[in-house]
Amino acid sequence: MDDRLEEWREGFATCDANGDGRIQFDEFTTLLENIGAETSAEEARIGFEAVDSDKDGVISFDEFVAWWTEQ
Repeated sequence: MDDRLEEWREGFATCDANGDGRIQFDEFTTLLENIGAETSAEEARIGFEAVDSDKDGVISFDEFVAWWTEQ
């Protein structure tokens, strides 16, 4: 599990382009592009809102991990 956690930390840091500890919508869409997901802007928004479980407009590290563990 520690190895997985480190992978998630690295992945999160890669997505968090501005380094503020949160993933904004534009960073999320870049993530989707990087993993090869072909989504419309509306689909990306729906996905972002689903991952942003506390609805604060950003994806925290905990939300990021929850998203990847639900896959």
